[in-house]
Amino acid sequence: MDKKKDEPWFSDEWFWETYGPLMFDEKRLSETPSEVDGIIRLAGLEDKSEILDCCCGMGRHTIEMASRGFSMSGVDLSAGYLKTAIKDAKEKKLDIEWKRMDVLDMDYENRFDAILNMFSSFGYFDDPEDDLVLLKKMHSALKDDGVLFMDMWGKEVLARDFEERVWFEREEGLKILLEYSVDLNWTELHNRWLFFKDDKMTEYSFHHRIFSAYEMSVMLGEAGFEQVDVYGDFTGSLYDHQA
Repeated sequence: MDKKKDEPWFSDEWFWETYGPLMFDEKRLSETPSEVDGIIRLAGLEDKSEILDCCCGMGRHTIEMASRGFSMSGVDLSAGYLKTAIKDAKEKKLDIEWKRMDVLDMDYENRFDAILNMFSSFGYFDDPEDDLVLLKKMHSALKDDGVLFMDMWGKEVLARDFEERVWFEREEGLKILLEYSVDLNWTELHNRWLFFKDDKMTEYSFHHRIFSAYEMSVMLGEAGFEQVDVYGDFTGSLYDHQA
């Protein structure tokens, strides 16, 4: 597979089209309503709040929240995922503002009551300093009493449950191998995903930074956030050894 060297891996439509069914299978999609229940409760969202889903993907949270009466906007770099999101929203007759852009180009000011950043959609930029840039942009986009809700795998949980190789099978003879390794003193996770079907193999490798609860709390403070609450799941359980 050929890619332009100056393009980040997450701008590659081939990746999302090929691996989307793995990341967003029926089980994960079925969990969306209960996740939204948790978002609304933990973030203290009120009816008709204006909310931005930053890195919205195919819009599973955006659309679910719009169906509950929230004023939703979704931003993502993947044209394919946004096409799916727009189609789904239209079929459900939901009015959602969609934008295709690099989230580092966002220039919202004091607009949203809440911002969502879901499914570990953080830490992928080539330049680590851009992580803080994005947090500052999200802070600027929020109203004075706005809330940022982030969903990610914490470094502590990843270390506890870490497996170097995971094999599993899907329908129609599809076999999948996921390989993981950590680098740079447990600050970066390397992923190698392989699909096997009909004697053919597709492979993709990428990496992203991983953060502990403390590291994220410090960075959020640097971005201007005054209070950081950390939970172990969408029910609001403690972020501890059982998270």
